[in-house]
Amino acid sequence: MAIPAGIATLDAWLYHLETLHPQKIDLSLERVTEVAQRLGVRPAAPQTITVAGTNGKGSCVAAIAALLSAQDISVGCYTSPHLLRFNERITINGTAVDDQEIMAAFAAIESARGDISLSYFEFATLAALVIFRWRNVTCQILEVGLGGRLDAVNLIDADACVITSIGLDHTEWLGDTRDLIAVEKAAVARSSRPAVVAEQDPPASLIPALEEVGAEILLLGRDWQLQSTAVALPDGSVFGLPRLASLQPSNLGAAITLLWSLGLLPSEEQGGAALDYLAVPGRQQRVVHEGRRWLFDVAHNEESVQCLAAALEAELHSAGTHFIFGAMVDKPLRAMLSRLMPLATSWHLPTHEDVPRAAQPSHLAEHIAALDSQARVHEYASPQGAYEAVLDMAGADDRIVVFGSFITVGAQMHCLNVKASARVLS
Repeated sequence: MAIPAGIATLDAWLYHLETLHPQKIDLSLERVTEVAQRLGVRPAAPQTITVAGTNGKGSCVAAIAALLSAQDISVGCYTSPHLLRFNERITINGTAVDDQEIMAAFAAIESARGDISLSYFEFATLAALVIFRWRNVTCQILEVGLGGRLDAVNLIDADACVITSIGLDHTEWLGDTRDLIAVEKAAVARSSRPAVVAEQDPPASLIPALEEVGAEILLLGRDWQLQSTAVALPDGSVFGLPRLASLQPSNLGAAITLLWSLGLLPSEEQGGAALDYLAVPGRQQRVVHEGRRWLFDVAHNEESVQCLAAALEAELHSAGTHFIFGAMVDKPLRAMLSRLMPLATSWHLPTHEDVPRAAQPSHLAEHIAALDSQARVHEYASPQGAYEAVLDMAGADDRIVVFGSFITVGAQMHCLNVKASARVLS
């Protein structure tokens, strides 16, 4: 298929991709697998690690990549969604791929697909696989976007996988219980290959589903243990665990256990140097800006908000806390808000006009008022309006917490001119 006329920039390509397929989310593998075969990316040349779960996937990917890079192993990472630029989704050795290479991959996919319709996410997934093949990376780490069984990354047979915590999210596609969701996520595992489970009390269906696949299960609390400052591995060895405030120990432990299972675990000295300052953009990322302390966290479901609340409470902060919040309308909004209500000095709710699924500020304000009729709530026509207002309102000792959807967090990072860096900014 010829490249459509007028597509000369990455933004133009992304707009084109959004118009190609009738459904933004189309959970199936037949179409994307056929195009992958035509492109020569299946079976995969690089070693493949797949990361599935509800929360903690990005942190786990970052930790695995850091531990591999410490050994000078070439690593390609595919994650989603992005905070500021699409390029963040496809990185090689920690650096985002540039526009020209992504556009070249899109052109190759457009030529190969013929009359097969692909969704935006399927195009993005294939682009990552094509680029990793072009660059001859040694290992590719693929983050599942939604579910697992029918997610586009599952067209590749992973050499090992991690399943992080499992919560209720995307229930309209995956099922409305943890047991149903767990079965979807277990499908990324493969027979006789390691499957690391990073939840000590997983849904009852998860282990039987992995056993049915024939995976080599490594379950937290049974096969590997989290100690106060280390991970106890299945062979009885111990690997030191850095104390990283922004990352959950279970996700770091899962990364370490997975690489142990593949025989790719670095020395403890190498690993410590790689992980000591690791941070994932938008995951409890702390920034000092205009004399104010900001925290960015893409907590957009009940479980991740619980983790955010616990982190905020642990700071023993006595001054004000101002929240900038936005999320998709299909999220458990009231449950998310209720956990943070006791900490809130004020709420700031921006509009995202170009996102149809985003909950309107007035809708969020109704939930907040139902929880606390005296709450200070402010609505804005744009993210910039929320940024300017909260900066004016917050005192020097106050903290500003931006949480919710990637779109909400990314928009405020843009206002601050914060880069999506893999290091904590201060």
